[in-house]
Amino acid sequence: MTEKEEMSVAPNRKSFRFDYAAPIDIVRGLERHSYGAMINVSRGGVAFRAFMPLKIGAKYEFNLRGVGILPGTILRRFGGTCYAARFDVDEARKRQIDKTLAAIFGTEGEGDTTASEKADFSS
Repeated sequence: MTEKEEMSVAPNRKSFRFDYAAPIDIVRGLERHSYGAMINVSRGGVAFRAFMPLKIGAKYEFNLRGVGILPGTILRRFGGTCYAARFDVDEARKRQIDKTLAAIFGTEGEGDTTASEKADFSS
């Protein structure tokens, strides 16, 4: 799928997604509900493949290797074992996520523009 096709599929996305194949743990309290691998991540959420089923609408904590532990909500399931989740965090935490992603993906030094201000085709 080309970038243009991705944009037409989800024009409501607000921030840039970074392709990021790293481990993810999905927990609530002390109980691990699932684990898997991230597909992509942004300041607003994460797409991932899970090895155990998750409930749509459920709230979990997502332990994203290299990014941190973030609270969020499962929004949808796609492709059989993949999920999209929204982070339930305030703008200050989203700015911290921007800085972390910039450090991981080498986008630092491009002014004060956050990843979400650079692109308008992801959430």
